[in-house]
Amino acid sequence: MLYSLTSTIICRVAFGIRYDEEAHERRRFDELLIATQAMMASFFVYDFFPSLSWIDKLTGLIDRLENNFKNLDNFYEELIEQHLNPKRPKSMEGDILDLLLQLKKEKSTTIDLTLEDAKALAMDVLVAGSDTSAAVKVWVMTALMRNPRAMKKVQTEIRQSIGKKAL
Repeated sequence: MLYSLTSTIICRVAFGIRYDEEAHERRRFDELLIATQAMMASFFVYDFFPSLSWIDKLTGLIDRLENNFKNLDNFYEELIEQHLNPKRPKSMEGDILDLLLQLKKEKSTTIDLTLEDAKALAMDVLVAGSDTSAAVKVWVMTALMRNPRAMKKVQTEIRQSIGKKAL
């Protein structure tokens, strides 16, 4: 649940999109993100023994990596097309991807920002932000469960700041 919440928040901030509204899009997005993280954690023989790269091809790891890259590229292409559409929703204005596209358009930086650069930065924000933020929240909750005094203190602070409203 924390992972889902974190990725939803990051999508909202980075892309101006809420994937929790449509079940099909949410499932597609989650599968893409899980596959990407699995690829990042995979052991590629080639990384350690370049002469044995044929093993990665034989195990199908290279095909899965290429397929994941193609799916990610399509995902980011769709996001960019949505952001370039003049009739886009107001929620997509002012997000990180919008800022990157504006920097590309204005050429106000010393770096010649391309669409590929924007896709890479968007991927960094999404993949790095989702997994690490969710993991931190899980570890914080674990630490709080192991320390009842700290848990009480946090609960008291939360109740004071939001009141005794039913959640």
